[in-house]
Amino acid sequence: MQRVFANLILDVQSVERSVGFYRDALGFDVRDTDEWDGHHLAYVGTDGFELLLLEQPIEDQNPAIQRGGGLVMNFRVSGLSEMADALKRVPVQVLRDLEEPQYGDRTLLIADPDGYAILLSEPVGTVH
Repeated sequence: MQRVFANLILDVQSVERSVGFYRDALGFDVRDTDEWDGHHLAYVGTDGFELLLLEQPIEDQNPAIQRGGGLVMNFRVSGLSEMADALKRVPVQVLRDLEEPQYGDRTLLIADPDGYAILLSEPVGTVH
């Protein structure tokens, strides 16, 4: 039996706002947008990874479900220090400032417009 991860589906308040964030702040490609039965969808991705951003009609939304809800997406990036500087110029919620250890991973924890946590990480020196 084949098992292939297709995409991560995020329930968002506004597809338009979320597309802007992932495209403009993180450099994702917008692969497709669609509307179906009142649902607005957008497929955004980078390097073989895809997010499906889903905005449901008001009557289909469940107010008991908290967006974000403990999910953390970790993206390996290069040039994280420069990226952190660039993110300061756009409205991005920083959950934990850039950490630059001597070894391990350099990290920056931010939130998307719906509160989903995004850990940007970049390997730094090695331990010998």
